[in-house]
Formats: sequence, structure tokens, C-alpha cells
Amino acid sequence: MWFKGDLFGALTREAKLGASVWIFLALVGTLLLHLGLLFGGAYRLVGRVFRAEVRDRGAAVKPTKTLKRDARLQALLDELRATHGWRWRYRTPWLLVDGKDVLIEAVAPGLKHAGVMPIADAILLHTAPDGIDAQAWRRQIRQMRSWRPVDSIVHVTHADVRETELPRGLATLATDLGWAAPVTFLHAVPAKGGLPETFDAIGAFPGAAGRSVQLAALSEQLAMIGRHTAGAGVQLCATPTPITYLAQISQYIDQRREHILTGWNALSASHWLRSPLAGVLFAPVFAGSAALPVPTPVMVDGQPGTEAAAGLPQAAVLPSQPASLLPTWRAIAQPRGTGRRVGFYWPNALAALATVAAIAWCALMTVSFIGNQQLTREARATVTAALDARPQTAVALRAQLTMQQLIEKLEYRQRHGAPWYLRGGLSRNDELLAGLWLPYRIASTRNLQTPVVNTIGDLLKAANRTRADALQSQDARGSTYNALKAYLMLGDPPHSEPAFLKRMLVAMWSRPPEMPLGERDDTGQRLAGFYADHLEAHPEWRIALDDGLVTSTRNTLVTQMGLASADDTVYQGILTEARGKYADASLETLLAGADARGLFATAQTVPGIYTRAAWDGMIAAAIDKAASERRMSGDWVLTGTRPAQTLGNAVSQGAARATAALDEKRAAEDLKQRLSARYFAEYTAAWQGMLNGIRWQPAANLNDAIEQLTRLADAQTSPLIALMKAVQYQAQAGRPSQALADTLVRKAQSLIGNEDQAATPPVNPLDKSFGPLLTLMGDATAAPAAAGKGNAGANLALNGVSLSRYLTAVTTMRLKLQQIAGNPDAQAMARSQAQAVFQGKLSELSQARDDAALTAASLGTAWSGFGDAVFAQPLEAAWQSILQPAAASLNEAWRANVAAPFNAAMSGRYPFFDTNADASFAELGRYVRPDTGLIARFITTQLAGVLKLEGDHWTPNELAPQALHFDPKFLAGVRQLSTVGAQLYLRGDANERFEMMALPTPDVTRSELSVDGKQIVYFNQQERWTPLAWPGDGLNGHAGLTWQTLNAGLRQAFDSTGDWAFLRLLGRASVKQLDSTRYQLTWSAPYNEPLRYVLRTQVGSGPLELLKLRDFHMPEQIFSVGKGSIGPVLPPLPAELRP
Repeated sequence: MWFKGDLFGALTREAKLGASVWIFLALVGTLLLHLGLLFGGAYRLVGRVFRAEVRDRGAAVKPTKTLKRDARLQALLDELRATHGWRWRYRTPWLLVDGKDVLIEAVAPGLKHAGVMPIADAILLHTAPDGIDAQAWRRQIRQMRSWRPVDSIVHVTHADVRETELPRGLATLATDLGWAAPVTFLHAVPAKGGLPETFDAIGAFPGAAGRSVQLAALSEQLAMIGRHTAGAGVQLCATPTPITYLAQISQYIDQRREHILTGWNALSASHWLRSPLAGVLFAPVFAGSAALPVPTPVMVDGQPGTEAAAGLPQAAVLPSQPASLLPTWRAIAQPRGTGRRVGFYWPNALAALATVAAIAWCALMTVSFIGNQQLTREARATVTAALDARPQTAVALRAQLTMQQLIEKLEYRQRHGAPWYLRGGLSRNDELLAGLWLPYRIASTRNLQTPVVNTIGDLLKAANRTRADALQSQDARGSTYNALKAYLMLGDPPHSEPAFLKRMLVAMWSRPPEMPLGERDDTGQRLAGFYADHLEAHPEWRIALDDGLVTSTRNTLVTQMGLASADDTVYQGILTEARGKYADASLETLLAGADARGLFATAQTVPGIYTRAAWDGMIAAAIDKAASERRMSGDWVLTGTRPAQTLGNAVSQGAARATAALDEKRAAEDLKQRLSARYFAEYTAAWQGMLNGIRWQPAANLNDAIEQLTRLADAQTSPLIALMKAVQYQAQAGRPSQALADTLVRKAQSLIGNEDQAATPPVNPLDKSFGPLLTLMGDATAAPAAAGKGNAGANLALNGVSLSRYLTAVTTMRLKLQQIAGNPDAQAMARSQAQAVFQGKLSELSQARDDAALTAASLGTAWSGFGDAVFAQPLEAAWQSILQPAAASLNEAWRANVAAPFNAAMSGRYPFFDTNADASFAELGRYVRPDTGLIARFITTQLAGVLKLEGDHWTPNELAPQALHFDPKFLAGVRQLSTVGAQLYLRGDANERFEMMALPTPDVTRSELSVDGKQIVYFNQQERWTPLAWPGDGLNGHAGLTWQTLNAGLRQAFDSTGDWAFLRLLGRASVKQLDSTRYQLTWSAPYNEPLRYVLRTQVGSGPLELLKLRDFHMPEQIFSVGKGSIGPVLPPLPAELRP
């Protein structure tokens, strides 16, 4: 109208506006007409007529249609749909009527045949109508209203009817319907008399409560109904037309109330009951109220039963319903509580499952919220602590480590998923991880990156200050190269190598000294490792490189290193290609089936690339190929790029070409020699590490030692022979093959007199390092290379050392031990052998042990661990099985004959104990005199082979068996007593000669020192030395010290008698050594007046040495032996050695 108004003749705005108003009014009128027709039922009427016409036409054309449910229910469904629309199911209450058919027919005439009956705004349904199975009928009802099949069950009854199966019947109804609806009891009370104009529902509804409460409420309500109906009935009976039904109902209630209550109580207590009990109603039933007992079908085209024959819903005329029942049905239809579901109902289960799932999800979301909130707070606190800490302090490093641990945890969850309690749709793991990288970068830059970069910069600057013509050491070049490589990785993260960078960061990072050492190292390792592992994934962490510093360092390294980097690249490439293709060499593989259990063992192995198989199979050919090609990869650290560089491809013409070819050949040979020398050096180190790691397993007793030596020297099954043969084979790697033609040429040269050339053996790469082992195996080729010109004398000296000679020594030791073990008096024989060692005498056992030690020593320091384990230790351990018991017996002899008597003689005597009793100088001298004392004679007669005298002291003999371990207390005690004996008993009897000089003291006018009758009187005259001899003649042993001051008379500082009186006086002095012979003695007298003297000795510290005897106790054992090492008792000492 507004856009095409000219088509309708509306040209002006007013015309268009008027037309629009009329169109709007027409639409409103049409809408109002539609609503009127809808609510007036016109559409439903038209629909019925239309469906009737369609059914008529369809009946003539289409075959009979099969219905899904009973025709009566289908007719009800269609009627409800037409009346109420899509909400037809629950708009009208459905009442299921149950009971005797006679009683049902009295209250609802025709219901048995009709099945369903709309009445009083409710739908009555029979429990078992005619023409259909009862269970099928109830199942169809359940399908029509699945949620709530019926709103109430009406059980029509009479007090005179016995219903013993009522609980079971109600339970069956609930099971068939899947729903236990409230049950209302309807008592059909026969009534007579006149009919009133209106009726009211009469009944009691006690409500939902406990069984006893409900029963009491019902009883009270029935009594009240009886009274009310009685009063109203009396009034109605007094009218002109008597109406007696209320009186009859009152009479019925009064007579049968107890019966009703008993039945109610019994039904409530029945375990069959599923449905709640709603109430009891009473309805008057007048005779003749049911007009038509059978419905009359509607005639269709003069043919009755057409619809029934077709199986379609029938339109039947129902009999008139009693007017007295209409209020009752309305009362029952009122909602009075709900039923409950019976059996499994999947919508309820699904709803419960959904509810539980929702609750669980809410709980999970709550837990996830709390957990993620706590994680967020933790991350915020960690970031704050890391950023607020002062850089490069212990607090900053600990805070950075905490943030690092949080990042590691988030990374792990990112890879493997967050914990279940942090999910729930609220996980913030990835967001937190992404947000932590920037704070970590700031913290790591301040605490780690900046200090490392500064350290690297200082190192590179120091390296650049080196003169170009000054050759640095290999370690210096290596450290500079590694520092430059780490510096470039920090500036170019894609080239970073985590393992190398971690090692360099730890080495160049100066951590705060206030951290404990262990924590500092552990924290540094963890922080550096994390940074190195993540640097490549975070290019934004790169540092700004100093191009000038990098260029100058590269030039310095290129000048210093030359071809070293190229050689290293080629060498590493050769090893990488061969690694993993050859099995590692273990002790089991070297023994080739020989059994070494119980003899020696090791867990170390030789990498497969350092075996003869690897050399013959790949390494030698790879070195030859690398030397011939002479290709090297440019080191990106030194060049910044990685192109391959070929040397010697472009040559000049003529003589230049020949010179270049010669240089290339020489360079190739040099490269081959360098690579071979480096390989065989590592080859030797690998074998030394493995063989030096072998450990001998000592025997527990003499029989085990014999068994070990037997297996070790067996010519057929000896694991030592098998091991030495395997080592000899591996040591021959790199030797040129000995062809027959070469042998013939050398023989011809020897025949024609060219002996010099013929006698010159080839130099093999491993002969020098493995020379001692090869020489031991009798390999003559290795001897010259291992010895050289300067070691000819050594070779001659070691000419008798061989594996066969060692095995002979082992056999000798074994036979001797077997002889000892088989001797009837094995202890005496073992004791004699041990005494020979202690006394320094030679024996077959000691000779065999010396041969084994010589064999082990011949291998040199490089193979010392191997030589000691497989050559020295077997015989040393066997020798120990004899020495240990003998050592225990010698300990007992020392204790019984020397230590115990000495301690008993000196017990409780000064200077050994702080008592008044003095020790005897004569008794002390009997033990400690240098030559004739019991201690010296015991050592010279019993321990001459294991102790030697050096000056005044006894020291262990280096050639003694290593299995013997002296008790440190014994050595200390003997050394101390030897010193005392050498100084005090130098002239036979106890005598110490020394000099003393008094020194002036302020306020002291006179002092007097008395030593065994000799007096030193000093009264501030010139100092002078006074010679003294102590002890004296033993008759006037006395020591005293007195002094006199300006203000007081003579005073006494000390006074004592006895042989040791002077030593007691020395014990109270403060001693200060002035030089090697002079000592200042200070006695602190009362009133701050110290008395000072100077002691000058002739030997050692003179009498002061005896002060060390205080609290001295003679040790009671010589050797440290096990608790169980109690060997045979040695024979008694000679009479002159006994105390």
C-alpha cells in the first residue's frame, strides 16, 4: 500500500493512512472471530463431522484398520484430544473403579460394559471391563498415561462383604499400572424414601499421617459424620415427603464403624499394600437408579454394529447415572495426595541419574574451583616472591626454584592431563603456564643469565688479550671454546644443546656464598638444567650478542686451535658411526667360559668401540678413509656456518700440482697418525679402567685359600690364564699382518748380512701401553717397544718375571699351605712359619709372596690396580690366613709378658697417676732401657721382621706383610717409651742433666729453688745458669720453691719429697718453649707475684718429656685383628724376658 499505492488508487498520504487503518481493523476482527470459534467448539464440531465423513468414505475404500489399543480407550483418547488438545492426559482426573461387579454396577451403571465413562468432570475406568483381558486393559491405560496412569483407585465395597484378598488385589493393580494411586473406599449404602433436590458427598478423609494417627483421625471423623447425618436425617424425616437416606447412612456408619476401622487397620498393616489410603465415602444407592444396563449402539446407515465390526471406537448411549453419586465422584476426584511409583521406571531412574550427575558435577566444579583458585593464588604468590627478591641472593634463587617447580608441575599436567579434582571445566593449567613464562624469564635473566653472561664475557675478553704467537694450553683453548659455544647458544637458542649448556651454566655461574654448599650445588644444577632444557623452545630468551667480541674470539681460537677442531669432528664422526655395532667386553666374555666366581670380579666393561673387533672391522678402515678424503665440517662455533669444506681439490698446474699432491699425502698421513694415536689412547684408557676395576675376593679360612690357589694355577681351567690370553689378543690390535713374504724377506736380509734392518722390529701402537702385560705373556715383539733404549737395564732386571713363574709361585704357596693343613700339628707348623716372618727370617711362603709382589710391581703404575688384584692379593690373602692367627697369639704374649706387668707395676704411682706414691726408676728402666729393656728385647726377638729401629723410634717395616695392621696405640706407646728410655737411661741408670736460670720478678727480693739437695738462690743479682742432675742419689729426693717480697717475709710456693718431687714441681709450672733447647717455667704465686725460671736441656725436652707419662697406659695388643682371630698360643718367652 505504501510502496505500490498507485495500483490501488491511493495516491495521497491520507489515502494510504486510511487504507492502513481499515486493513488493521479487518485483521483484528478476523482474529476475534477465530478466537470465538476456537473457544466455542465450532472447530471441534467441524472436526468431528469431517472425521465421520472420512471414516465413512474410508470404510468403503480401505480395509479394516488395526488399532493400537482398545476401541473404548481410543475413543476416549480422541475425545480428550479434541476437547483439551495436547494437554489431554492430565487435564481430567482418572478414577479406577474396583470391587464387586454388582456393587460397581450400583454406583456406576454400565461401566463394566463401557470400560470408561466420563462423569462429573472425571473419567471412570473399570479395572476389568468386558471384552478384553484385565492385565492388557490396565497395561493400555498405563501406556496412555505413563507418568500417572490413574489419579485415584475407588474400591466399591460394603461392610457386609468379606474381602480377604483385598491387599493382594490392590498390590496387583499397582504392579500392572506401575503406579500406586491413593485408594478411596466407597460404601454403597442401600437407601429408600424420597429424593432430595441436591445431594452432598458424605465421607471421611483422615489425611496423610502415621498409621495409628490416621486410624484415630478416621475413627473421630466417622463418629462425627454419624452424629451429623443422624441429626440431618431426623430433620428430613419430619418433612411432608420423608427423606430417609441420611438416617440410613447414619445407621450404617454407627453399626459398621468398628468393622470399617478394623478393615482399614488390617489393610494398613498388610505387607502387600503399596497404595496410600485416602479416605472412606458413603453413597446412597436407590433402587431402580440404573435405567439402561446395556449401552445401545448408534445406527449407521441403518446397520447396527458397523463400527464395532470394523474395530473402531463406538459411540454408545450410556445409562443415566444416579444423581446421588455425582457429588461423591467430584469429592473423590479432588486431589488428596499423590501416589508413588511401583517397580522400575526408567524416566525416574534417568531423572535420578541426571540429578546425581548434576550434583556430582556441581561438587566437582566446586572442588575444581577451590583447587584452581588455590593454584592461582600459589602461582601469584610465587611470582611475587620471585620478582620482589633481590637478584642473585639465596632468597631469589629459592624463589626462582619454587617458580620452576610450579612450571614443571604445570608442564607435566599439560602433557598428561590435570588431576581429576582440578578439571570440571574450570582448569586453568594452560593459562597459568602461559602466564608464568614472562615472570620466569625476568627472574632467570636477573639470577642466572646475567651472571653467566658476565662471566663468559670476562673469560672471552681475557682470552682475546692473549698474544697471537703465544700458544695456549689445551685446557685453556678448550675452556675458551666451550665458553664461546655457550655464549652463542644463549644468543641463538635454536642451536642450543641442553646437556652441554647445563654443564657450562653450572660451571660459570657464581652462586651466592651465603647458601649452604650442598643446597647451592643442588639448586644450581636444577635451575641451570631447567633453563637449558627450555631455551630452544623460547627464542625470546636470547641475549644480544657482542659481534666484535664473538669475531675476535673466533679469530683467536682459529689461530690457537688450527686443525684440532677438524680432527675432533672427524674422530667423533668415526666413533659415532661405529658405536652400538659391537658388543661391550665384560669379564665374562673375556674369560670365554672359565669360572672366576669366588676369585675375582668386576662390574665394569669396555665399550664395544674399543675392542679389537671394532678396530679390525670398522675403525681402521674409517680412519684410512677419512685420511684419504680429508674432508672436514666447518665448526659453526668458529665459522658461524656449517658448510663442508674440502681441502686440496683445487691444485695448480705443473710443479705446484706435484708439490700440492705431496703435501696432501703428508697431511693425510699426519691426520691418520693423529686419529690413530687418539683412538689407541682412549683404547688403552678403557681397558685400564676395566682391568684396574677387578677386585680379588679374599678367602674366609685356610681351606678356602687353598681352593682359590688351586683354581688360579690350574693349567686347563684357570680364569687368570684365560683373562691374560684375552687381554693379549686385545692388546695386539693395530699390528700389521705378518705375511709369509715379509718373513722370507727378513730371513734373506739376515743371511746376506743386513742384520740391522732385519733386527729392527715394527713399532705397534699398543706395545708401549700394553707392554708390561704382553711381556708377562712372553710376547717378545712388545718388549723393545715397551722398554726403549733407556730401559735396557730394567728389562734385564725383569727378565725373569713371567706368568709361568707367577703360577709356579702360586703352586708353591698352595703346596705349602696344603702341607700345613695336612700336618697333624697344623698350628705348630703355621706358628713356625709366622714366627719366621715376625723375626725377619726367610721362608718359602715369604719368597712366593715376594715373587707375586714383584710380578704385580712389574706392571707399573698404569696397571697397578690390575696387578694388585690378580697377582699380589691372591698370595697376600693366603698368607694372611696364617699371619692373622699368629698375630693374635703374639698379641696375647705381649699382653701377658709386657703390657700387663708394666701396667700393674705402674698402677697408682706418679707420674702415671696423680697420687702421692712414686714409681720406681729402677722398675721403669727395666722396661724402657734402649738395649736391655724388656720392650726393646721383645721387639728385637719377636718383631724384628715387622719393626725396624730408626734412631730412637721403632717404625713398621715396609717389607712386612701388608695383611698385618699395627695398633696405632701400640706404635704411639712404644715410640713414647723409647724416647723416655733414650733420654732418661742413656747412661744406664736414670739421669737427666740440664741447667736452670732464675729471672727477676717485680717486688720479689729473693727466691730459692731446691732440687734433690741442689739449691738455686736468686736475690736479683745477675742471672746465671746452674747445672743440675736429676734424679739424685735416691737418698734425699726433695723439691721446694720459696720466695720473699718487699712487704712480707719468706713464703713457700711448693715443697715435696720423693724421687719424682721435681717432676711434680714441673707439673705445676706454665711451660713456654723459647727455642729448641730452652723453656720458660712460670709458677704463679699468690698476690700476682709469678716466679720465672728458664730450663735449658741437653737432649730433647729433658725432664719435661716425662710429664707426658701422666695418664699413660701400656697398650695391650700389637696388631689389630678380628674378634674371632684367636690363634695358637706361642711358646713362653725366655727367662730373661720375663718380668
